[in-house]
Amino acid sequence: MTGGDLARRAPGKTRMQGFWWDVAERTAELIVRTLWTVRVDGVHHVPRTGPFIVVSNHESYLDPVLNGIAARDRQVGYLAKSELFSFGPFGRLIASFGAIPLKERSDMAAMRVAIAELQAGRCIVIYPEGGRCSAGEIETFQRGVALIVRRTKVPVVPMAIEGAHHVWPPTRKLPKPLGGLSVLVGAPIAAAALLAEPDDGIGRLESEVRRLQSVLRERERARG
Repeated sequence: MTGGDLARRAPGKTRMQGFWWDVAERTAELIVRTLWTVRVDGVHHVPRTGPFIVVSNHESYLDPVLNGIAARDRQVGYLAKSELFSFGPFGRLIASFGAIPLKERSDMAAMRVAIAELQAGRCIVIYPEGGRCSAGEIETFQRGVALIVRRTKVPVVPMAIEGAHHVWPPTRKLPKPLGGLSVLVGAPIAAAALLAEPDDGIGRLESEVRRLQSVLRERERARG
């Protein structure tokens, strides 16, 4: 990775940080693609420059890898539940990938870190449902993302994931081998357009992610 390319993909990161993220992301992708069939569409919607927020539904522990595959041209960080950091070595590992511990939905310390990442020109993934869905269906989006959009004025890229809940539902400690995983990236939505909505665009974001997931489900039915 050249210095100029890193400055575009993850401004302010060191060459070693950029290299480590790429190695980890590609290793995770190799494992996922070995175990499951993975389809990713709409990657042309991922902005090549500038900060943005990815808003995605949250079906399983595989989602950060799938979001990372879809946004591969950019290095993304994540808001992740603080419980994932409770085991020291694992916590340090995911922190090295850009994970930000979120203690609760209104964790202002985590929000400030996310805002700082965006103000530095980088990108983060947020799961507005507040956790993995329990039944495979998208749950109501929480308002935390609106606060970050209002503070940073960055665009939001909607993504939908389908199949991950079937492969690794919350009731299983380990994922099932085999199966299909799909990701669809939607067009970026400008912050001004979201903030012009009565609810700061939360409803629009939820509707768009639901629409993208419906597209994925229709495609899966068409494949038979």
